[in-house]
Amino acid sequence: MSKVTIIIPCYNQAGYLRKAVASLQAQTLADWECIVVDDGSTDNSAEIVANLALRDSRIRLIQQLNSGSAAARDTGLREAKGAYIQFLDADDWIAPEKLERQVAQMERAELDISYTAFCSENSQGQQSRPRIYRLSLARILTRWGLGASTPIHSFLYRTDFIRKHDLRFQSDCRVREDWKWHMACFMAHPKQTALPDYCGAIYYRNEQGKTGSYIRMQEGNFAFMAYMAALLKGWHAFLWTYRISEELWIWLLRMLKYRSTAIAKNLLQLPTGLTVAAMLLMPVSLFGIVRYFIQTYVKR
Repeated sequence: MSKVTIIIPCYNQAGYLRKAVASLQAQTLADWECIVVDDGSTDNSAEIVANLALRDSRIRLIQQLNSGSAAARDTGLREAKGAYIQFLDADDWIAPEKLERQVAQMERAELDISYTAFCSENSQGQQSRPRIYRLSLARILTRWGLGASTPIHSFLYRTDFIRKHDLRFQSDCRVREDWKWHMACFMAHPKQTALPDYCGAIYYRNEQGKTGSYIRMQEGNFAFMAYMAALLKGWHAFLWTYRISEELWIWLLRMLKYRSTAIAKNLLQLPTGLTVAAMLLMPVSLFGIVRYFIQTYVKR
């Protein structure tokens, strides 16, 4: 059995795959397996992985009909044989000592989840400063997307913890599946901590089409928020409604900036009753939004 299973969902990522896999082959911990789940790509992604697997027996290709990244990750989880799970998107990569450092930390402290600092990189190769956010279930419910988002490849998970709590990616959740995954993980009360002084994860930031991306991001957020509101109960539901009220502030500011009918229609993703409840919380959530903008645009 391998020490770590790396799961890479892939859909038409031929231009990035080699770099992601190269970051695994550069790891100081060599005891790993990599499962690349080709999710019905129409480019030569599968061919690239097959060729890489011929030269490195730790790499395995699984092909499936296009079902979304959540379904692809779930396929990888079912096939995983490692004691730990590392997710990695095909256009991202990890630093050379990430697996070794996190495995040592998790075995020493008997952790279920560990996460590192992360950086972003643009198309010019410029990297941001390392960032890390201390996570809890309350922060994931209320601050994800507003100063607490952490890319999934920052994390390392104990496989036994995932299987004990039957944690899975749901194929009916086609947007923000990382967010939902971490809600489920932290609702299972993991023993977890950060590795704050090491930038272990680098994600690629595509800077093209910013206005369009904001519209799609808002649409995806509202669709996901409506989806999750039907599943959450009690104080989880209250915190979720608070997070929606913060999203309404973001929506309003984007409306003022872009004057876009597409952004205006995004609000229709939410049920009317949920929208009204979130609006009632907007005076309270204004403080959090102001703090987010200060931290993001003033203190950075």
